[in-house]
Amino acid sequence: MRRVEYYFRETASGIRRNGTIAFGAVMTAFIALFLFGLALLIRREVDLVIENITGNVQIAVYLDDTIKPETISQLQETIKALPAVATVDYEDQQAACDRAKALFAGRPEIIENVSCSTFPTSLRVNLKDTSQFGQVTSALGCQQSEGAKLDCTSPGVLEMWDYRSFLDRLNAIATFLSVGLFALAVIMLVSAVVLVANTLRMGMFARRKEISIMRLVGATNWRIRVPFLIEGGAEALFGAGLAIVFLFLGKVFLVDQLASQLLWLPLVRNSDVLGVLPWIIIAAVAVAGVAGTVGMRRYLDV
Repeated sequence: MRRVEYYFRETASGIRRNGTIAFGAVMTAFIALFLFGLALLIRREVDLVIENITGNVQIAVYLDDTIKPETISQLQETIKALPAVATVDYEDQQAACDRAKALFAGRPEIIENVSCSTFPTSLRVNLKDTSQFGQVTSALGCQQSEGAKLDCTSPGVLEMWDYRSFLDRLNAIATFLSVGLFALAVIMLVSAVVLVANTLRMGMFARRKEISIMRLVGATNWRIRVPFLIEGGAEALFGAGLAIVFLFLGKVFLVDQLASQLLWLPLVRNSDVLGVLPWIIIAAVAVAGVAGTVGMRRYLDV
């Protein structure tokens, strides 16, 4: 118990002695970890949008209203037999109408004057391998028309929609944003490591005589090292705590406000923010560990 008290007393003394630099280290760690968490949340938001728009469907095959049940069954069997296809689900007009109502539950004015009979029946196709999309277009005699729309010659098929190009663009934007934020976060994390390491070095330099005496009377490297490691860990974890608080504040004051305006758009939830917290803590511990190793190597034997 006395040893633990000694460690934390020395840690507090070191932070007070180098208050300005310690504050800079905390703020740098905060910015780096905030950007790191933000990049993870942006990736999660894009995943939610993709799931909402497509319902995990890569291809939508829209059918003629006059199509016969036996023709639907034949089309399903034809598509299911393709090696690239995982599943084929039939969606009638009522199911399509219910899905639209659920999608625009917060904006009833969009569909309140629309009859369910206006929604076409369709086959929803999931692919095992999206690169083999051509198997489906060949089987249904489809050719590119405009955008994601394809015109088909197969009996009973009105048209087919391929969401791959849209998803590719959406993923490209998400990847660009995520990589950019991650790169900026890495730069800031390196800066945090340098600042925390310099804080530890200044603390050890200020106490170099005391450290020399402790080594002469037999103090182990770890007894000398631990207070400085706790100091670096405290600075990194303070930064992590601030990053977590600001992520939640952004969720409450920005995302939740947008949710009331964009009712049709799925946005990250509290559970998604909680999901990134372990990664922020792990990154903070890594910053503290690397900073401690770098900062003390000059003054103690490894």
